[in-house]
Amino acid sequence: MEAVKGTAYDYIIAGAGAAGLSLALRLSHPDFSNRRILLIDRSAKTENDRTWCFWEDGDGLFDSVCKRQWSQLDFFGPNTARQLDLSGYRYKMLRGPDFYRFALDQISACSHIEWCQAEIYHTGHGETGAEVHTSAGSFSARWVFSSLLENDVLKSAQQGHFLWQHFLGWEIQTDQAVFNPNCPVFMDFRTPQRDGTCFVYVLPYSSNYALVEYTVFSAEVWPTYAYEDGLRSYLKSHLQLGSWQVGHVEEGKIPMSSAVFPVRRGHVVFLGTAGGQTKGSTGYTFSNIQRHSDAIAALLRQARPPIVTPDFRRQRYHLYDNTLLSVLCLGDYSGAELFERLFTRNPARRMLRFLDEAAHFGEELQVMNSVPRRLFARRFMQEWFSRRD
Repeated sequence: MEAVKGTAYDYIIAGAGAAGLSLALRLSHPDFSNRRILLIDRSAKTENDRTWCFWEDGDGLFDSVCKRQWSQLDFFGPNTARQLDLSGYRYKMLRGPDFYRFALDQISACSHIEWCQAEIYHTGHGETGAEVHTSAGSFSARWVFSSLLENDVLKSAQQGHFLWQHFLGWEIQTDQAVFNPNCPVFMDFRTPQRDGTCFVYVLPYSSNYALVEYTVFSAEVWPTYAYEDGLRSYLKSHLQLGSWQVGHVEEGKIPMSSAVFPVRRGHVVFLGTAGGQTKGSTGYTFSNIQRHSDAIAALLRQARPPIVTPDFRRQRYHLYDNTLLSVLCLGDYSGAELFERLFTRNPARRMLRFLDEAAHFGEELQVMNSVPRRLFARRFMQEWFSRRD
C-alpha cells in the first residue's frame, strides 16, 4: 500500500536497507496487523548493491533466497593456509536483490504496512512521538525506527579508535575452471599490506564464475583504481589468470569504531550501523541486525518501549572489539598476522562463535590466549580504564 499523508502511524521505519527490511519482516507478522506501519526509502530496492555473508547453525529465515551455502572455507594467512571445517555452521551468501525481493514480497502482502518512496531529510523526536521529514511530506508516529547514520554521530565515532572497512568487488567470468564452488576463500592475506590490513575473499557461484572482493581496514578510503590494481594483481598472481570478464561491480565502506552508538533519541530508535549493530573489530553487521530486529519485535509484542539496551555480554564483547581495534589503529601488530594467529590457533567453530558473540567464557579465554598476550593485556586494561573515566 502507498502512504497516505496525514495518517497517524504507530511505527515508521526510515530506511529500507538490511536493518529496516529485517525489522519490517518481523512486523509483517499477524501479531502486528492492528498497527499502522510506514516504510520509507528513496530507492525502489531493485538494484544489486550489496552482498551479505553470514553464518548460522542450521536453517535460517533467508535460506530459500541465499545464493550459496558452504560448510567449509579456505583461509590464507601471510605464512600459512588452512581449510576451515565449520562443524555444523553454514556460511551463507545473500545477494541484495534476492533479499529485497524476498522481504518486499512478504511485506507488500500485508495491508497494515504502507510504502513511501521518497528522499528522507531528517527525523525529529518529541516526548510522545517522532516525525520523519521527506520529499513526499512529513509523517508522524509513536515510534520511528531509523537506520540513517547521522553526521554528528559519525563525527563523534571518529574521535575514538576508528577505521573504515572499505572494499570493491568484481563478479568475474573465466574460461578456465579456477574456483572451487564447494569452498569459498574466507580471507586471503597474501596481498601487499599497505596503508592498513588488506585481504581478498572469493565467493564462487561455479568453477568459472565468482565474486572476488578486495577489502581494506584503514583510516582513509582508497581511490577506485587502487582496489582495481589489487584485484588484477590477485587474479594474476594467485589464480594464474591471463584474462577474465568483469560483470557486476560492488563497492562500499563500513565504519569500524570504538564508540558507543546511541540506542535512541526520544522516540527515534536507531537500527543497523546507526544503532551500533556493526561489530567494531570486523565490520560484521547482518547477524546482529537479525538479533536486534527480533528483540525489538518481542518488546513491541509485550507493549513495552522498543529500547534494546546492551546486556553484560554485549558490553563485554564491545570491550574485546575495542581492544582489537586499538591494536589495529595504533599499528601495534600486523593485522594480517593477527588474523592468521586467530584462525590457525583456534578451531573454526570457536572463532565463529566468538565473532558471533556466542562463545562461552572458557572459549573467550582460549581465543584471547591465541593473540600476543602482553600487548593485548595492556590494550585491554587501557580500554577498560578509559570506559570508567
